[in-house]
Amino acid sequence: MKLKVYSLIFFLNAYLSGLLVPVLSLLLLQKGATISNLSIILGLYAFTVVALELPTGIIADVFGRKNSFCLSIVISILSLITFLMGKGFIFLCIGIILYGLSRALSSGSFEAMFIDYYIDNYGKEKLHNITTRLGVLEALGMSAGALSGGYFPEISNAYFASLGTYDLNIIIRIALAAVVAILSFAFIQEDKIHNKEERITLKQHIINSSEIVTKNSTVICIFISVFSTGFFLSSLETYWQPHFITLLPSENSMKLLGLMAFLYFASATLGSIASNKIIKKYKFSSANMYIVIRALLSVAIVVTALQTNIPVFMSSYAIIYLFFGMASVPEGVILNAEIPNNVRASVLSVNSLVLQVGGLSGSLLYSILIRHISIPAIWMLSSSIVLLTVVVISKTLLKKAPSSVINEQTNI
Repeated sequence: MKLKVYSLIFFLNAYLSGLLVPVLSLLLLQKGATISNLSIILGLYAFTVVALELPTGIIADVFGRKNSFCLSIVISILSLITFLMGKGFIFLCIGIILYGLSRALSSGSFEAMFIDYYIDNYGKEKLHNITTRLGVLEALGMSAGALSGGYFPEISNAYFASLGTYDLNIIIRIALAAVVAILSFAFIQEDKIHNKEERITLKQHIINSSEIVTKNSTVICIFISVFSTGFFLSSLETYWQPHFITLLPSENSMKLLGLMAFLYFASATLGSIASNKIIKKYKFSSANMYIVIRALLSVAIVVTALQTNIPVFMSSYAIIYLFFGMASVPEGVILNAEIPNNVRASVLSVNSLVLQVGGLSGSLLYSILIRHISIPAIWMLSSSIVLLTVVVISKTLLKKAPSSVINEQTNI
């Protein structure tokens, strides 16, 4: 029963995130952003997460992951109200900072609690099962949210003329976020005995977490790769909407934004499932699978950047997320196998921190380059960073990472 409730909350939370995916850049532009400061606003989000990611992860481990997750939902509602009521660069910056704070509080907290529960009840040898479950639930939730989020602007224009084109997305997300908050307060229960046994001083907790990160070459390799993920995701998430609408034949095709987002999240779901099955069938190690798929990911980004035909562009873009989903399973298995339960939220927060640092680095660079080069050229640059990190980590990761083959039947 607890597994089902946790899965439902995780799915709904992912659905909320998906609602703004197909329209976020366009929403910011409508609310007063410009194409030149768009990456700066999104970069401010990444900076906020970077600054607060580690402290909030430690707070989640030491003072309670449920409290951290629930607080993140409340703050996300405040950020959405700011987007809804305000307009202009200053309001967008305030809203995006609150949005980043909510992201920092939520990252690693509920996921760590879910993973610990699964390990305690099913064993560490089945880590691939919970990794796949989380990947599939997140992708399904975000794809469903993105698909519906792409249609809400049309509904808003047709039936709610007094609202902004993208305001309905915000209103629905606020309402559903309140539902998730209620479910979380009512049904999430942390193991108090487990927490009491593991509770140590804040200083000692920081020392323990730091030692795990700095002395483990496998964790460092994953972090290097995750940095490149943030770098390339920043380029895609910032510019895919402005670039895609230039390919559309008319404004009547705007609903393809939602379909586009649905396709790549659906592809990520299929990738997560396929990854587990391929490792099992062909007896690949997690490290081998990870290196191969990351290399293919960099190629897919270049192929997408070269497309001008809409159906081909949509297909190749979905393939990027297919490979991204496939890589997420071995990445999660490798990383979580190295992390003790008592510092899991902290290390996962560091992982998310590295992701955001990569995204922030990309955003700052792209805000300069966009004035001189095209969006496809920026995507090619991000692809080269992914490929470079594959070369850097491959030798160490293949030598150090767990090489056991997944033989159990996947249970998602």
